[in-house]
Amino acid sequence: MRSGHILLADDEAAFRRLCGGWLTAAGHRVTTAASGDEAVAHFAEDAADLVLLDLVMPPATSPEAGLALVERFRPAPVVVLTAHADHALALRAVEAGAWDFLGKPVDPDLLRLVIGRALEKSALERELRALRQRSDDGDDLGLIGGSAAMTALRGLIRRVAPTDLPVLVLGPTGSGKELVARAIHGLSGRRDRPFVPVHCGAVPAELLESELFGHLKGSFTGADRDRPGLVDAAHGGTLFLDEIGEMPAAMQVKLLRFLQDGSYLPVGGRAPKVADVRLVSATHRDLDAMVAAGGFRDDLFYRIKGLVLRTPGLAERSGDIPLLAASFLAQAKGARARRLSPAALAWLVAHPWKGNVRELQALVQAATLLSETAMLEVADLEFADTGAAAPPTPAPPPAAPGATLPDQVEALERRLIAEALARCDGNHSRTARLLGISRVGLLKKMDRLGIARHDGP
Repeated sequence: MRSGHILLADDEAAFRRLCGGWLTAAGHRVTTAASGDEAVAHFAEDAADLVLLDLVMPPATSPEAGLALVERFRPAPVVVLTAHADHALALRAVEAGAWDFLGKPVDPDLLRLVIGRALEKSALERELRALRQRSDDGDDLGLIGGSAAMTALRGLIRRVAPTDLPVLVLGPTGSGKELVARAIHGLSGRRDRPFVPVHCGAVPAELLESELFGHLKGSFTGADRDRPGLVDAAHGGTLFLDEIGEMPAAMQVKLLRFLQDGSYLPVGGRAPKVADVRLVSATHRDLDAMVAAGGFRDDLFYRIKGLVLRTPGLAERSGDIPLLAASFLAQAKGARARRLSPAALAWLVAHPWKGNVRELQALVQAATLLSETAMLEVADLEFADTGAAAPPTPAPPPAAPGATLPDQVEALERRLIAEALARCDGNHSRTARLLGISRVGLLKKMDRLGIARHDGP
């Protein structure tokens, strides 16, 4: 289990000694506080990785005062400590931003499990903040991820950006090829000039020449005025041709002519114009195979592939999914949900992302907007992904011969609780919310049905 610095705030001296001893024996550095004011002072002096907080402490012993303290310990996750009868207060604390809650007396095994998850969350958020800071400083190039593939890609971008050679970015759809192009532009000597993107597959073939090179008034029906093209708009900067593999053959010839000497003719024009651009192209297509099949000009291919960069698919860097998801959660607007449960995070990591980062971003932001709670669960992600919160509940198995109605009801109840616990990664609070009952009611049912409580908090 990951170790960390834990701030234990509780007004009971015996509990501080007992719990502090457990935590120290587990390898954590522990700071204790007997009041809310003392805890805030300790945190301001030496911010902890995790805060264990009793909600009812001096100097103000009202629950509202304890709830107000949760915000004071950001960005560290806060696990609140309450009496078992105070489950409603604990849920209010989670809504106020607490990571989780534990009832007193605290079970050491349950404490270890909750702290382990919270410290993992704390470490993840520290890494995300570091990445954001590097992004603000222009260091991570806007490309999130600490995987070997992304680290290597950022290194190559830094090497090729200062040159003026054309760059070809290859990679599957949704893997961030335009982000790479923008990063190249941002680190180049052209960064103060325009970055102009053109999606070659989104512009009708008959209009692509006019879109790139512009046209003169009267050159075709509807051309009621001179119009400069995107090549002219990119003069001095970077022209990004996305999905260049979709470019029609006739247009490939004209682009090649422009790349050879920087000159071009607007549609309907006779006097050549000149533009100085750095070309970055991208495609998800296999251009080598297209050249071999005659679908892409070999001379243009060799002209645009001065340097080749490859963006990895999300399956190649699944370890980056937690950072990406956290970033997309932070970007979501107008939504309450800002956190992922451990089960939801595991679901994201295991999901087959055919649309890569773009699909992940769309799903996380949709789930965030649709969720009605402060924490995203697997059901929220499934609903955003498929439109169904969960698979239909299967019909109960046939009753055993001689089984009474109470026996059948008990068997169905046991199965439904077990399935809900599995979906919520064993977390009792979230399981109770999923089932529409109180946490205390759930625990009583588990005891009655013989379902072990050590499945989760």
